[in-house]
Amino acid sequence: MPSPAKSDIDKADLLRESWLADLPDDVINEAARCGSLRLYADAELVHARGDACDGFYTIASGSVRFTRATADGHTTTIAVMERPNWFGEISMFDGLPRTHDGHAAGPTVLLYHARTDFHRLLMRHPAIYERFARMLALRLRATFDLVEEAAVAPLAQRLARRLLELAQLQPSAMSAAVIPRGREVPLTQEELGHLLGKSRQSIAKQLRLWEQEGLVQTKYGRVFIEDPQALTRIAYPDGRMGRRARKAAQAVSPSASDADVAHNRTLNDSKY
Repeated sequence: MPSPAKSDIDKADLLRESWLADLPDDVINEAARCGSLRLYADAELVHARGDACDGFYTIASGSVRFTRATADGHTTTIAVMERPNWFGEISMFDGLPRTHDGHAAGPTVLLYHARTDFHRLLMRHPAIYERFARMLALRLRATFDLVEEAAVAPLAQRLARRLLELAQLQPSAMSAAVIPRGREVPLTQEELGHLLGKSRQSIAKQLRLWEQEGLVQTKYGRVFIEDPQALTRIAYPDGRMGRRARKAAQAVSPSASDADVAHNRTLNDSKY
């Protein structure tokens, strides 16, 4: 896999896709000027759980895997995020340490804003505060859904939701930008088990059933979603996700592209 080149990345264009979408050009250009691009090798640590907050990151190319070590020493993958998603805002606003480990998943370029520069942007452009308030509220709602789901939802429903989220076909508590990228989930069955609090054997059994039905295809270290519509019906039998996906698509930009919204509407609201 070729390494991403920092020189090929337009910082202003990235910010237009990401957390500054639809804000005026002068705001975007100012943010682009005070941000710096950082290149990370595969598996290189971006920040560790417990680190002091030094800045805010936007993914320019590649991807970042967020993990947390469990009490028995296993590592649980929480999310894998790609361009144009961003991370680090929780610590930026509450001043507390980082909540997860973040590692580059493949060669990765991040746009970095130092804490002082980020807060200067917020002070000079209050509209950014409103943008982050909406995004943080979305993530809080998603977190409440995860808590409820863990208590009452069956394994098949929970696993279907995580696969759709990790493949970026649905919004997740970590990723507010709903930019469909593909159908592959780069996690092992053991990692999926840790993520859901279930054994690898339970995950493998459910995936085998879905594989026989043509919903997924399992590969070494990853799962490929063959039929996202069928998986969506399992994940959201009441159809609620159609509305939430459209809200998530518009959380970044009040005028989210028709193509993205149409994709989520087709994926989530189709009747079969």
